[in-house]
Amino acid sequence: MPPPSEDTHDDNPESSSLPSSAVSLSRSLVQQCRFLLAELDAFQTAVNEKFRRPQMIEIRQLRSNVVSELRGLEKMHEQAEATRAGDVAERSEDEEHRELKLLHALRSSNLPFYMAVWTIAKRSCCGLVAFGKRFYWDDGSVRHERKKDDSGGGVGDDSKGKNKGKTGNKDKDKKKSVFVDIVADEGEEWVKVSTISENRLLFEMAKKGWEMDDDEDEDTDGEGGKRTILRNYSSDEDDDDEDEIELIKVAADLSKAARAVRINYRHPRARIVIPKIVEGKIPEIDNILNRMRKYSVTVECGTSLPDLMKDDLDNDRDPDAVIPEQLPLATLLPNPFKRFTETLNVDCTLLLAFVSDLSHFHEIPPSPAYHRAILRQIEMEKEQPLVPTELWPAVDGHSLICTKEAVKRMREIVDTIGTDTEKKRTEIMLGDPGFHDLDRDTLTRKFQKLSDHPVPRNLMLPIRVVDAETAISAGWANGKLPSVARKVEESLSDINRSVFLYGWSTGIMTISSNRTVVKQIENIVEDNRDGNDELQGPLVWVCDTARSLVGKEKNRK
Repeated sequence: MPPPSEDTHDDNPESSSLPSSAVSLSRSLVQQCRFLLAELDAFQTAVNEKFRRPQMIEIRQLRSNVVSELRGLEKMHEQAEATRAGDVAERSEDEEHRELKLLHALRSSNLPFYMAVWTIAKRSCCGLVAFGKRFYWDDGSVRHERKKDDSGGGVGDDSKGKNKGKTGNKDKDKKKSVFVDIVADEGEEWVKVSTISENRLLFEMAKKGWEMDDDEDEDTDGEGGKRTILRNYSSDEDDDDEDEIELIKVAADLSKAARAVRINYRHPRARIVIPKIVEGKIPEIDNILNRMRKYSVTVECGTSLPDLMKDDLDNDRDPDAVIPEQLPLATLLPNPFKRFTETLNVDCTLLLAFVSDLSHFHEIPPSPAYHRAILRQIEMEKEQPLVPTELWPAVDGHSLICTKEAVKRMREIVDTIGTDTEKKRTEIMLGDPGFHDLDRDTLTRKFQKLSDHPVPRNLMLPIRVVDAETAISAGWANGKLPSVARKVEESLSDINRSVFLYGWSTGIMTISSNRTVVKQIENIVEDNRDGNDELQGPLVWVCDTARSLVGKEKNRK
């Protein structure tokens, strides 16, 4: 069976209350493992149905481990059934020995750990991104991750290294990494689960030379008294950490890796959940927990979880009857729009996507005159149409604005190569003459006549055009634009300057498909942070893909 993510699980559970029969225990574990696998598959089904790119949520690692565990448990159940044959009173010592070995193997199953990870995810996490992901740190280098972009930088997961050959993470120093059990909150929270027991932790402390001592040099109780702390007399701060308590090492590694990553300009929050440890019972353990918290990680203890090793579980649940609706999908599924402001600033790239025939017609016959990018987008639309699955859910119910520069460039493109229907959508969307005095419902109905996809009733048409220069000038004057924005400004074209600096200066979310420019802005901010941990760039949501106008000429760049 594959091991759990780290050595912080408990592979020596107490056996006083465990079933004495290998047959009954193996049967129960097989049933619970099948049920866990069914719930993971139901969650995957929900992900596949909701997202255009379901691979953005990485479930494969945990599911693969559970599948392997199930195979091992089923094999041991078969062995237990065979060992049980005959009258128990007449069993040979060899048969009894085999059953004891089976019982030990079953009680050492990794299933309780996998179940703990999934249960904690369901109960206390939101916006799941991944299960079982390794993050690296590289001597203080900071990687700015986007939710949909796992490339580049000094931190990554080991699964991607497998596909990158010699340039992947397999060349990285695994000692400078941490394995995170749950990546949640759209990547902004990392959760580590440890199923270690109190006895096992105390045993580890004794084995590595940790004991209580009085400290007079550090903190006191406020009245000049001594403070009792934990010490390891066999190790030194500058020596190798082989004598470090595993939980403390995990906390330190989580902190190092989190400091090397930024999600939306912030370091991920780190949380360690230890269900079998109850705080406040054993002073030595409390000191370990307090030392872990010094690494700026949240430590949660005493979480109530099902005990898979006892017979008090409901084994009558049918794994085949599990459906996605039985899961807390409202919290489990990521919400890519959670940071959206009431008003959205639409980039030129998405203005074009809003009006393109590619976005609205089910059937567009391929033509040799089409640029290969158009042919590729036609195929992509057949697989998953952009507007109903991504764009309309993003803008539905939000007031929409765009800058003069963005709409000017968009009109130039539409006037030059747009089809009649693309030009008509532009007129409706922007409230041009003939449409400027119509209300939102009327504009929506007219827009609907030019689309094969349902148009949201709360689509806020027309899109309002704003003067970016006024807002940007105010941003410089009132400090909404930090000094690093000057360096960003130097790198942007006039159109991109108006779009992104307008959103930055007003605090309005900008929506765009221009991933290259967004990444460029992020890198400039990170490279010029100068120790300011609170520095943030503009609020930006990047649409996964763009749409060109169908009239694009074949040789046009």
